Amino acid sequence: MIAFVLRRIVQLVPVLLGVTLLAFLLVNLLPGNMALAILGPDASKEAIAHLQEQLGLNQPILLRYLHWLAHALTGDFGWSEIQSQPVLPTILQRFPVTVEIILLGQLIGVVLAMPCAVAVALRPQGWLDRLLGLLAYGAIATPRFLLGLLLILGFSVYWQLFPSTGFVSLFADAAGNLHSVALPAITIGVLEFAVYFRVLRGEMLRNLAEDFVLAARAKGISPLRAVLRHVLRNSAVALVTVIGIGFGPLVSGAVIVESLFSLPGAGDLLVNSIYQRDAVMVQGVVVIVAVTVVLVNLVVDIAHMLLDPRIHLHDG
Repeated sequence: MIAFVLRRIVQLVPVLLGVTLLAFLLVNLLPGNMALAILGPDASKEAIAHLQEQLGLNQPILLRYLHWLAHALTGDFGWSEIQSQPVLPTILQRFPVTVEIILLGQLIGVVLAMPCAVAVALRPQGWLDRLLGLLAYGAIATPRFLLGLLLILGFSVYWQLFPSTGFVSLFADAAGNLHSVALPAITIGVLEFAVYFRVLRGEMLRNLAEDFVLAARAKGISPLRAVLRHVLRNSAVALVTVIGIGFGPLVSGAVIVESLFSLPGAGDLLVNSIYQRDAVMVQGVVVIVAVTVVLVNLVVDIAHMLLDPRIHLHDG
C-alpha cells in the first residue's frame, strides 16, 4: 500500500506541473490588460507601462510562469492589486464553503442512492424500479439552476423553512451552518443521487448474475444478505470511480449554486474575479481547484485498492 501511494504521488508531480502551466497560460492569454483593469480607463499610457513593468507583465510568459511557480511552491500565489488581498489566504478562506456544499451534496446522493439501489436489486423491473428510474431521468434532465430556483420557491418563499441566501460558518454555529447550506446541498445532491443510483443499479444487477453470488444463493444465503454482503461491496468500486470523476464537474456546478444562493465560496470568488479582470486571483483559484481534483483522484485510487486489491495487483 505504501509503495503504491508513493508511486502514485511521484506520477502526480508532472501532472500537477502540467496543470499549473496550462492554467497559467490560459489565464494570461485571455484578452484584456490587467494593468489597465487595475488603474482604470483614465490611466495614462506611461502609468500603464510602468505598472506592467512593475508586475512583470512585459516579460516572456514562460519566464513569468517559472517566477510564479517558484513563489507558489513556497505558498506565495501573489497579491491581487484589484482586491488588495493576498491570493492564497483569500482562496483558502472561501474554498471550504465550496468543498462543504460539494461533499454534503455527494453525501446526500450516496445516502439516497444506496438503499434505493439495494431495493431495486432485490426486485428488478418492479414498480419501485420503474418509479426510481423515472425520477432519476427527471433529475438528470433538470438544470441545476432550475432545481435551485424551485427549492427556493418552495422551501424559502412558500414554506419559509430554509433561507434562500446567506451563510453561517460551521465553526460559529454548526446547526446554523447546516440550515444555511441545506438547499444548496440538496440542489447538488439530487443530480448526484440520480447518477449514483443509475450506476449502482446497473452494477448490482450485473453482479447478481455472477457465479460467486449464485454460489452464495445456492448455499442458502437470503437475497438481502447476498446483496448486502457480496453485491454491494463489489458494486461500490464503480460508485467510488463515479464520485471521483464527478468531483471536477461538481466544482463548475458549485459556481452556479453559489451564485444562486449568494454563498461566499471559491466559485463566487472566481466569477467576481473574472468580471474584474483579476488575472492573479483567477489563476490562483483555477490552480487550487485543479490540484484538488488531482488529489481527489489519488484518494479514489487508494479507495479502489482498499475495496478490491486485485485492481492494482499488477499496477506498474
